[in-house]
Amino acid sequence: MAKRMVATQVYRESMGQRLWDAMPLVVQIPVAVGVGAYRVIKLAVQHPRTTGVVATLGTAGLVGGRWALAGVVLAPVVAGVVWRIAWPVSFKQRVTPRILRWQRRWIRYGRRWDRWMTRCKLTVRDHDGEVIPGIRKVEVLPAADRLLVDVPVGMTVDALRAKTGELANAARALACRVWEVPGSPGEAWVEFQHTDILISTVPALPIPQADESGMVPVDLAAVPVGMREDGTGWTIPLLARHVLVAGRSRSGKGSLIWSVLRYLAPAIRAGLVKVTGIDPKGGMELSIGRPLFTRYEADRAEAMVALLEAEADHMDCVALELAGNVRKFTPSMTHPLHLVIVDELATLTAYAPMDVRRRAEYALGRLLTKGAAVGWVVLGCVQEPSKDIIPMRGLFTYRIALGLDTPSQVDMVLGDGMRDLGALADQIPLTAPGMGYALSEFEKNPFRVRAAYVDDDQIRDMAAEYAPITTDANDVEDIPAAPMAGNRNEGQADEAKRPEPVEVVDLEECPPADVTPVVPDSLLAKLRNLPAADGSDGTEAA
Repeated sequence: MAKRMVATQVYRESMGQRLWDAMPLVVQIPVAVGVGAYRVIKLAVQHPRTTGVVATLGTAGLVGGRWALAGVVLAPVVAGVVWRIAWPVSFKQRVTPRILRWQRRWIRYGRRWDRWMTRCKLTVRDHDGEVIPGIRKVEVLPAADRLLVDVPVGMTVDALRAKTGELANAARALACRVWEVPGSPGEAWVEFQHTDILISTVPALPIPQADESGMVPVDLAAVPVGMREDGTGWTIPLLARHVLVAGRSRSGKGSLIWSVLRYLAPAIRAGLVKVTGIDPKGGMELSIGRPLFTRYEADRAEAMVALLEAEADHMDCVALELAGNVRKFTPSMTHPLHLVIVDELATLTAYAPMDVRRRAEYALGRLLTKGAAVGWVVLGCVQEPSKDIIPMRGLFTYRIALGLDTPSQVDMVLGDGMRDLGALADQIPLTAPGMGYALSEFEKNPFRVRAAYVDDDQIRDMAAEYAPITTDANDVEDIPAAPMAGNRNEGQADEAKRPEPVEVVDLEECPPADVTPVVPDSLLAKLRNLPAADGSDGTEAA
């Protein structure tokens, strides 16, 4: 087959040469001029900035002579030097990125790209010869270079993705990632990581402040929680999403929780977000920020499950009120976003008594299947992500894998085959808490991240300044307060302080008996097969 393709190409080339030789000179000259003009115009259209610079220099040299040419060359250089000295910040923001993009495009990658594609066997042969993926543009990030590449006909993005190891070696990069461009078939991003900026701890991100209009911009669809391996910010979707964070003990799950609460702090104080905290560790993680929580439980498993059930009942009431009025939930003072944080799910779903486990799974099933539509979001943390421990794992729509113990756990959290695509969460050392892997809605390949670290003093200050201003009557009922951990690292304890409500608002009565929770059939079947607390099979006598 290969010999036939080569023979066909040779035949076509020979036929073209014969036709060209058979043309008279008066025909060859216009054809050659036309082809040359077409190539020049095509090159000018593809590279307008370079064409403009060359045209300007050529015009200056032809019209004004060499002194005019020297002036045209030196004027932007002198202006750039003055700009750099007088306004260094502005120069760094506006000029430096353009210079770096040009240098990467034409010097670092432009001169070597063809050779890399040939040696990595990323070529497609047609009647004109070998065709390779072409570079459209280059973006320079703090820790990586990102190339927009045209994928030729006959090649797929998966072919590029299969050669990431070879491409990383060719570019002398730490890693290489490839993914499709959303909405642009035939294009792909190729990213070369040159610096590992996640080795160092990511400091706590700033709390959003009010803008000129006095409003605090809080985007619930993109909550910043840390940094990605390419140096850009890492955001997670919180609105209409349920988040599962899996990681071994001391892997940094708390950093993710407090980074989320730090960004939401202004909305919590304003009453647009209400947070329910469930800390089965006895308050060792969440009690230090107790004033931020509208509802909180850290004592007995039965009380924690009762709080979950209360949240599910409240959710059903709101669903009845919103039914037929709105299709897409938008947080407001009347209907805020309810964030339910469970620091260790396994305590309620695997290690509690059978009746408590059954109630916990049922309440979580209600929240996970119905909550996102009416403003209830669950952020759950777990150390062992297997189905035996977390039977409702698949209902979490955004999952993060921090440091894990085995390769199989990576695929349990992120999906089948994710470890083969580079999610090496089982290789994250204990000395890098908060480091992990996540997936975005636009990339098939996992990317490495690290959550920002919020220290104890920052949590105390945040809790004191951004405690909710108003509290519902349902939220200030007599809930046993857990001791507040004075320092999460040293385990010291102080007495917990509950926020004092400023205004008490009575909730309307809602008959939850008429509400049928939306629970998957598989989960209902499992719950029905569980034995009852009295040892019976759970069925009623005829």
